[in-house]
Amino acid sequence: MKIRIARKSAAVLMISLLLYLVSPALPAGAAEGPPGMVRIGLYWGDNALSSANLLNYVGGGYRFGYFDSNRSFVELASTGEKAITMLKDWSMYLSGGKYYDSKPSSSYETIGCYHIRLNTAYDTYAEAAAAAQSYSGGFAAYHSGKFYVCAGSYASYDEACADLSARGLDGTAMTASQYCVTVVATGTTKILFQFDGGKDRSLGVMPIAGEGEKAQTWFKGYKYYGGFQYARLTGENLTVVNFIDIDDYIKGVLPYEMNPEWPLEALKAQAVAARTYTAASLDGKHKSYGFDLCPEPDCQTYRGTNGAAELSDRAVDETAGIYMTYEGRYAQTYYHSSDGGATENCENVFNEAIPYLRGKLDPYERNVETKHDSWSYTYTAKDITGILQLKGYKCGNIVAVTPVYTELGNIYSLTFLDDKGVSWTFSKYSAGSILYSQTYGKYTYSQRFTIRAENGDADVSSVYVNSAANQIEDTSGLYAIGSGGIAVPIGGLGKYSVVTASGTETISVSGSGKAIYADSYVVSGSGWGHNVGMSQYGAKAMAEMGYGYADILNFYFTGVQIG
Repeated sequence: MKIRIARKSAAVLMISLLLYLVSPALPAGAAEGPPGMVRIGLYWGDNALSSANLLNYVGGGYRFGYFDSNRSFVELASTGEKAITMLKDWSMYLSGGKYYDSKPSSSYETIGCYHIRLNTAYDTYAEAAAAAQSYSGGFAAYHSGKFYVCAGSYASYDEACADLSARGLDGTAMTASQYCVTVVATGTTKILFQFDGGKDRSLGVMPIAGEGEKAQTWFKGYKYYGGFQYARLTGENLTVVNFIDIDDYIKGVLPYEMNPEWPLEALKAQAVAARTYTAASLDGKHKSYGFDLCPEPDCQTYRGTNGAAELSDRAVDETAGIYMTYEGRYAQTYYHSSDGGATENCENVFNEAIPYLRGKLDPYERNVETKHDSWSYTYTAKDITGILQLKGYKCGNIVAVTPVYTELGNIYSLTFLDDKGVSWTFSKYSAGSILYSQTYGKYTYSQRFTIRAENGDADVSSVYVNSAANQIEDTSGLYAIGSGGIAVPIGGLGKYSVVTASGTETISVSGSGKAIYADSYVVSGSGWGHNVGMSQYGAKAMAEMGYGYADILNFYFTGVQIG
């Protein structure tokens, strides 16, 4: 058989996207109306904070209140302070400009969680704040829907009682509920405001912008648009959530998921994909923590406005309000760095079949350098045994590997046989990641790879180039030249139509499903990511070829509506 081929040279470049999107496909939400405010968790769970600082970057001061069930901010109070710190309402300790929830070894000042609360309740913050000025250490507090004046902060109830008696005030010694948050001027023990909305309402903080300004706020080294919520979900540390307009959020995603200097149409495609992914993820896997998406790559990388660039912001602005839908629902717009020659059907990587996430050969990526065009690692059987055991599988010594590939040439499953006769099978995403090991310095960067014995011939069903003297041993990196001179990657495996002396025939380039017994294996592949949905490097290539963002999205997402 004769096949006209072109071999693509290796080239390289990495993008800040998680190797694999580990979450299974989620049911996409109905596109009843474009979302406005989204909730992005910044610190939660084991990373929740005992204290959290804010500093105005653009703007001056803050409004305090809460976000209602419609994600709208309800204002209760305000301050002109530009640097504030939210503390969980425990006894906290200030030392060296930092706040601690246990006594530090160096000298410290205490911000106690016990206070004197005067008996008069007020309807407004302004009334309570005015009254608080008459008392040493006085501040306004919002407790259970009413405003009060509190005075002092004490490390114990007895201390609060003693000072109440000494001062002769008309009030009670008290501490608020486990959900209470105290706001202080950063670097001091001065309490500005205290909020206890119980279990149902958490403190919200919105920066105050000047005339013609759009507020931005420093938090943990990053600048953010929007406001912040501080929830003590477990009655202990603060879960910090950024409440932000969806397009302002996408402006903080785009430069971290795609190079902001890439062509505008590629950036637009990424903006629509990221916006749609966000809309489809509202009230998703992080719902129990009170937010929609996290800032890490397994959701979408988000780092506020630090990386924003003129071109990436323009891409968001010029696609404002544009989403991808399928049959009236927001699409699950998965994307990855590079597909190495072919994307993959969603059900062959994640859990369920989704009609618009269909795999296809990608003729565009070959026109750009991805830095993951080609990669290869040699694994001894001992290496594979060690990797499996490090990952918690109590296998014996591995003696054989059986790969199964999809029709598009991506890995579908890997079965390892040990010397005890026990098989260990990993499918879909797990097949792509099981051999990834930082300990051994060997990596499967995508779902697109093949495995063969190091000293064995690859089984390619007797496919030759031009003559029997040129048998193909490894088809990864090979391209077939089709109609109009378009080069399509063969990609290593699958079924192909070729022109032979007998006419057009379908051949299978495989080795799929055959056990390979060897002491050493070569794993060769291309691409970076999970191979589902849009290739970012493919989008770059298409944009450089003159395609618009809608063309790009329609290529990678089958049958979606864009608008």
